[in-house]
Amino acid sequence: MAVEKRPKMKHPMPVSDLLDSAFSGKPVQKRLRDIKVWQVWEEAVGTQIASKASPATMRNGVLTLKVKSSAWMQQLSLMKHELISHLNSAIGEQIVSELVFKQGIIDKFHEEPPEPAPEKRKLSKHEKESLEKIVSPVKEQELRDAFIALFSSQLADSPRN
Repeated sequence: MAVEKRPKMKHPMPVSDLLDSAFSGKPVQKRLRDIKVWQVWEEAVGTQIASKASPATMRNGVLTLKVKSSAWMQQLSLMKHELISHLNSAIGEQIVSELVFKQGIIDKFHEEPPEPAPEKRKLSKHEKESLEKIVSPVKEQELRDAFIALFSSQLADSPRN
């Protein structure tokens, strides 16, 4: 018996399509569809809402959202049907049928890069001598060095007087 080969593809197939075909008819297929909510969330609801609410769980068409505050929970509950419509449109099928809101910490999808720390200034000779004088009563050299490093770091962050 010869095994039939599948025809060659003209173009590479997206991984999502491969997963859909591999898991077709299996319970995990539903979970893969549900994941689309997280993928389209910010695009579907906009950056302002996405910064105040994020998907938490999805079960049987009920999407639970973590919301930053009670005021936002109330606002989003007034927009519930509109949000469901936008989500399902972005996904391309009716996956979300209901929204439930819970107050919680919002997951940031796109974190802003932190601002670079300002450059530390070099300590003057007088400042270094003052630090040596301040820590001179400490008998252990290792402890004196630790204090000098701590105080130097703090001074380097402050403006010169």
